[in-house]
Amino acid sequence: MDRILTKELQFTDEHGRVRIFNGMNIDDKAIGDVFRYPLDRAFFEKYTANGFNLIRLAVTWANLEPQPEQYSERYLASLDAIFRLAEEFGVYILLDMHQDLYSGFDGVGGGDGAPSWACLTDGKQARPYKFVWAEAYFFGSWVHNCFDHFWRNDKVLGRGLQDRYADLWRMLAARYGDSPALFGFDFLNEPAPGSLIKPILLQLLPRAVRAGLLSKRLKRRVLLPALLRGDMQTVLGNLPGAFLEEVTAKVLPAQAAFDKQFYWPFLCKMAAAVREVTPNGILMIEQPYLCNGGVRLSVPPIEVGGKREPLQCYGPHAYDFTVDTPLYQYANADRVKAFFNEMRRAQLRLNVPTVVGEWGGCSDNRDTSWFPHADELLDYFDSNAWGQLYWDYHGDDMDAPLMQMLSRTSPVAVAGKLLGYGRSADRKTFTLRFAADGEGETVLYAHAPCKVETDGEAAVLKAYPNGASLLGIRAKAGACRVTLTF
Repeated sequence: MDRILTKELQFTDEHGRVRIFNGMNIDDKAIGDVFRYPLDRAFFEKYTANGFNLIRLAVTWANLEPQPEQYSERYLASLDAIFRLAEEFGVYILLDMHQDLYSGFDGVGGGDGAPSWACLTDGKQARPYKFVWAEAYFFGSWVHNCFDHFWRNDKVLGRGLQDRYADLWRMLAARYGDSPALFGFDFLNEPAPGSLIKPILLQLLPRAVRAGLLSKRLKRRVLLPALLRGDMQTVLGNLPGAFLEEVTAKVLPAQAAFDKQFYWPFLCKMAAAVREVTPNGILMIEQPYLCNGGVRLSVPPIEVGGKREPLQCYGPHAYDFTVDTPLYQYANADRVKAFFNEMRRAQLRLNVPTVVGEWGGCSDNRDTSWFPHADELLDYFDSNAWGQLYWDYHGDDMDAPLMQMLSRTSPVAVAGKLLGYGRSADRKTFTLRFAADGEGETVLYAHAPCKVETDGEAAVLKAYPNGASLLGIRAKAGACRVTLTF
């Protein structure tokens, strides 16, 4: 497997080819001593046949370090096996330290993440959620206190929480830093600001009310009658992304204070811990929880030893705000693209490549009704040359209707300057445009049998049992177009 590198806005490999990554989040939020999904040879055969070449492997601090300084060798051995098979099948691993609401709190509240010994709640007790699992980010004092202690690096058993967390990442970097399957390290899923969310809410809520009353983006003659009759499909269909941008713009100062004072130093500290033991692996800049809803990210690029880290990328997450509720059937791609537009601006400011770390969020991977929403977002990712990682794998998705949407034609490696790619409106053709370097081989994944038209020479590199294939294109230096017709 090629080592993956970065060059400004693009991922590259050792041959200088531009690389595009597609895959799924596969998470283990449950408490256990082995990774919960059996990612065996049969899984990887189907995973690669569906065109996936990256896994965001979500693990938790609780499973890795159930007691202070006692790492679970049995759990790590289950990860070792996944890395070995991933290498054999040419699939890269982004190792994600996952959390939701900081910790699972012994099964109360719907979260996951830190072990009990790392939870400094100041005596506050976790409570079950009433409406949506994420509500404790805003109103849960036990969650706020845990994050506050974490961001301050307060001590547990004589050692700071972040110091212990850095020890954990140092161990993982030493264990997997030389694996050919390593893509990179995702230090903390959707970090939340703890009690600092209170001033953010104090800015956000009045702004939302004011915008609702005054914004020219809203069609009140449509919205008010729909609200009165309980027609949520009409209500949600008339809340455009531009309106949400008006609301979120005013919370920038409070979010920026957290990003710069707490989150960026944390990223640099974890980066330094990893780089003590390995130069390998791309370091991902996650975005804080509220940035998922379009709030601007304000962290600078990661630095190690006062110098910009050369291997870093951006991994934004975004969902429609109806996610995790029954109203998700009315998800609106315009709103989500408004969030991703802000994330595109963040990418350009950071000048790093991007792979979308989370999107999707459908609770039933057999539901096809939301595919038009998903297809629109996937086309948007293609327009930015972004890879993507769907949230999330449910255990048997390789044979589910979900693959009708996720298994799609995409470049894998482009030997030259990437100029653009995407599908036609009728989905019958796919076109890749690039300026060939005249030396390397361009590789595409084709999701189904197709006719190939190209300025270069085409060959089938691998044929899969499901009718998909890997195609190799060799072209003379200069402009090259590849068109696949299905």
